Amino acid sequence: MSAEIKVFKNASLKPFDQHSDAFAVNGQDLVAVGSWSELQNLVTSQSQVIDCEGATVIPGIEDSHLHGYMLGRQLSGANISPEHCADLAAIHRKLKEHASLNPGWVRGFGWVSGLIEGTGPKATLTYTELEGAQINEPIILTDFSGHQAWCNKKALDAAGITANTEDPAGGQIVRNSLGEPTGLLLESAVKLVTQVMPRPSRSELTNAVIRARDILLANGITSYTDPGLGPGAASLDDGTASLEVIDVYKQLAKDSELNLRIEVMLLFGGLGGTSLADVTTGLKEFGPPEMRSKGYQVTVSQLKVFADGIPRSRTSWMSEPYDTHTHGSLTLAGSNEKEQVETLNSIYAHATTQGWQVGIHATGDETISAIADAAEQNPAASKLRNYVIHADLVKSEDMIRLGNSGVCVNVQPGIRRMVGRAVEPIIGRERTMRRLRLREMKEAGINLALSSDAPVTPADWRVIFASAVDRGFITEPDFDDGQGLSALEAMHALTTTAAYQSHSEQWRGSMTPGKVADFVVLDRLVDWDGDPWQVTKAKPRAVFVGGKLVHGGI
Repeated sequence: MSAEIKVFKNASLKPFDQHSDAFAVNGQDLVAVGSWSELQNLVTSQSQVIDCEGATVIPGIEDSHLHGYMLGRQLSGANISPEHCADLAAIHRKLKEHASLNPGWVRGFGWVSGLIEGTGPKATLTYTELEGAQINEPIILTDFSGHQAWCNKKALDAAGITANTEDPAGGQIVRNSLGEPTGLLLESAVKLVTQVMPRPSRSELTNAVIRARDILLANGITSYTDPGLGPGAASLDDGTASLEVIDVYKQLAKDSELNLRIEVMLLFGGLGGTSLADVTTGLKEFGPPEMRSKGYQVTVSQLKVFADGIPRSRTSWMSEPYDTHTHGSLTLAGSNEKEQVETLNSIYAHATTQGWQVGIHATGDETISAIADAAEQNPAASKLRNYVIHADLVKSEDMIRLGNSGVCVNVQPGIRRMVGRAVEPIIGRERTMRRLRLREMKEAGINLALSSDAPVTPADWRVIFASAVDRGFITEPDFDDGQGLSALEAMHALTTTAAYQSHSEQWRGSMTPGKVADFVVLDRLVDWDGDPWQVTKAKPRAVFVGGKLVHGGI
């Protein structure tokens, strides 16, 4: 053991460890955890003793579903979220300001459907509402979920979208009563515009990753899963999350500038119409999944599949109808339900046979039933820890089936809290109220990980934690259906279970001797038994990755 060991004392390791108040780091590893009286004998004249002053220390947070590149990329666009633009006039001002500083295409993000009345079907937004900005350039504005784009007429013209343009598989061009495009694009239809936009330079890609890195480390996030890099990302956000982003990640790691651990999910096909050929061809061209090893910074061993859409767009496959009396469907390739289910089964079987861990975007209960079927038909794949992403609505019997098949679930309680009752007119009160039944999932034996899905919600583990413990909505904070997690369960879902999802629980995810020293020293002692929202007041004072101080100081 090196004489340059660092010993941290006067620390609270609750809620994970109720008794220890000290730990020691040697190189990149935690080598001891216990009481200060036990660890004092490790201190030599060359050792560094660091006093945490009674503050809480937690394992590094693993945000197991976070679009890191997209988070950084959006920061170079115009933020038109309701917090920044309360009405259409404010959006016009923001876009004009952005356009004056950024020649060419105008990109924006963050709008929420239903908050501003448009002139399209069901009061949806159209290109007419953008004319007031008086911008003579193409405009594309993605909503907070990344599943819708609001475009001006110039963007539609650049993409060649007319009344004669057919809807792509898994997507929709919203049209007026005359059949003319209104400027609103749903799901895979977004790709029609993003594929004609100018591509970012290598330096722009790198700057986006660095911006995201700095935000995440400042929030105590030391690792994340970037869910969807590759040709299929052409339908996500501005369509630039290409395979080149992986090269950027790896170059920053090589240059010792990444300071994060990143699990990459490959995406082929995108938001809609993904076929077995898309996946087989893409995986063959990429090569085999990369081996995970202790201390890795970047690895590519997961496949992302969009099996359906989102309830707000009525593109989740549901057992009960929407307000339109439709049920949605799988958004995979196939001309009918049977063919789409066959596509799902074939992709699942092929990818897992090749050793790829599969994460499937699924929000509707019928979609999740189909995933449970696929898992039961491929029992050998359970060792890969495949998982359902989002899982808004799950039948109770399917929770048991997922748990028995070893299929994990990754959910975003912050989205549920944010959306609240907004989807009630679309899916009804009963379904709105039973979204994301975390307690029932745990009791069904499901390995449950929590994440942000940033930039859909902020990359803030404290809000994720509080939203998982407290079941209230932003607009209805006192609502409680008894489906919340305990503080310890929520923190495990942000650390140890998240590490389990990425097959890394043996060497990260907890403050345990032998694991890498990824940890966060907060600026105060956290009362885990009190109001969960008081945790949001705690800020990372110092963040360590592999024993290296990467943010703050102590």
